[in-house]
Amino acid sequence: MSREVNVDKSNGVLGWFRRRDVVIYPRGWLQIGLLVLVIIANVVANYEGELAPVVPILLPFLKLNLIDYGFIVGGTTVVSGIVAMLLGSRFDRYGRTVFIVLGTFITAIAVFAMVLVHNTLEFIIVRLIMAIVLGLVLPATTGLVRDFTPRVGRALGFGLWTFGPVGANFLAAGVAGWTLPIFHDRWQSQFYIMGTVCLVISIVVALFIRDLSPNLRAQIVRNHQDVRTAEKNASRVRGEIANPRLVFASFRIWSLAVGIVLFLLVYYFTTAFGPLYLATVFKYPPAKAAGIASYFWLANLASLIVVGVISDWLQLRKICSMIGVVGAIVFMFFWIHLIGHTVSVSTMIWYTSIQGVLLGIGFGPWMALYSETLEDIHPTLQGSGWALWSFAQYVIAGIAGGLTFVIVGGIGFAGFFYICMAGMFVYGIVLLGARGPWFKRGGMGLLTHSHASAQPGAGN
Repeated sequence: MSREVNVDKSNGVLGWFRRRDVVIYPRGWLQIGLLVLVIIANVVANYEGELAPVVPILLPFLKLNLIDYGFIVGGTTVVSGIVAMLLGSRFDRYGRTVFIVLGTFITAIAVFAMVLVHNTLEFIIVRLIMAIVLGLVLPATTGLVRDFTPRVGRALGFGLWTFGPVGANFLAAGVAGWTLPIFHDRWQSQFYIMGTVCLVISIVVALFIRDLSPNLRAQIVRNHQDVRTAEKNASRVRGEIANPRLVFASFRIWSLAVGIVLFLLVYYFTTAFGPLYLATVFKYPPAKAAGIASYFWLANLASLIVVGVISDWLQLRKICSMIGVVGAIVFMFFWIHLIGHTVSVSTMIWYTSIQGVLLGIGFGPWMALYSETLEDIHPTLQGSGWALWSFAQYVIAGIAGGLTFVIVGGIGFAGFFYICMAGMFVYGIVLLGARGPWFKRGGMGLLTHSHASAQPGAGN
C-alpha cells in the first residue's frame, strides 16, 4: 500500500518531490495542475495520433497494402486490451502514477524508434511496444480523473481527459499538415518532432504527477462542499481494495463498456485511418488530408468541453448522451452519401467538424455515467472498471480495425459505415437500461467506503 503523507506548505517544493501520495482532496490550482498532468500524459500514451497522419506515405515505404496494415493495427490494438485487463486490479492496489510515469517514457522512446523502421517486422515491434504501454496508461489516467474530480464536475474532467487521445490526433494532424511540405513529405520528420514533444512531456509528468492516498480514493465525493467530510472519513478508515469481481461480474458495467465502443466505431476508424480515408476516397494530398482531419479533432474537443459543462450542471448524463447518439445516426446517413462526390476542402472541414461534435456529445457524458456507476459498486475499483472498458474498447476496435479493409473490399466504405451506424443504435438501446435520471436532476450526497461496502452488489 502506498505511503500516506500530508502536503503542507512548510515543506515547499522539495517536500512535493519527496512524496507520491496526497491526503488532501485537490481543489483550486492543485486540482487544475494535476488534471493538466493527466491530460498531457494521455497525449503521449495515445501513439496512434503520431502514426495516422503519415500512414498514406508510410505504407508505400513499407510495401504494405491496406488489408495487411488493418490486421497489424487490429492485432496490436487487441494487445492493449489484454494488457489492461490483466493488470486492471493493480491500478487500484498500487496507485496510478507508477504506470503512467513508466509508460510515458517508454512511449517517447518508441516514437523516436519509428525513424529506424525499415520493414514490416520492425514496424510491428514498435507498434506492439506502444500498444502495451497504452494498455497500462489509459486505465490509470481515467482512474486519476475520477480521483481528482467530484461528481459535480466529473463530465468536464473527463472532457478535459479526452485532450489526450483527441489532442494527440489534433496535434499530430496539425503538425503534419504544417510541416510535411516543409520536409518534402518525409514521414520520418514527424517522429522526430513528436518524439521530442513526448520526451519533454514525460519528464514533466514524472516530476509532478501524484496519486491520492488509498484512504481518500475510497471516498465518493459529490461536490466540493463534501470534501472536508471525505477527508475526515479517509482519516478513520483503511483504504482496503474491494474484490475486482464486483466489477467484472456486473452486466450493467459490461453493457455500458461494450455499448460505447460500438457507438465509437467510426471514431476509431477516424483515429487509425482518417487521413488515409480522405486521401483515398476524396483524393486529397496527404498533407491536406491530415490538415482536414485536425478540424475533426478540434471540433470534438470543443464539444466534449461544452457538453461536459452542461451535463455537470444538469446532472443528466443519459439524455445528454442520447442527443449525441440521435444526431450521429442522422449524420451518418449524410456522411455515407458523400462517397463518390467531389467535395471541396473547405466544405469537407465543415462536414468532419460536425461529425466530431456529435461524437463528442455522445461520448462525454458517458464517461461520467460510467465512472459514477463504478463508484456505486465500490469506490476503490475505478482502475479495474476502466481496465474492463479498455479491454472491451481495444478488443472490439482491434477486430474492427483488422477487418476494416476486408469489409470495405467486400461491401465498400458505405457498407462499413452502415455497420458503424448499427453500433450507434445498439448504444442507444444500452442507454435506455443505464442507471440515472433522464429529465430530473440526480442528487446523491457523499457516499463513504462503508456505505458502498454495505451494498456490494450495487450496479449489477
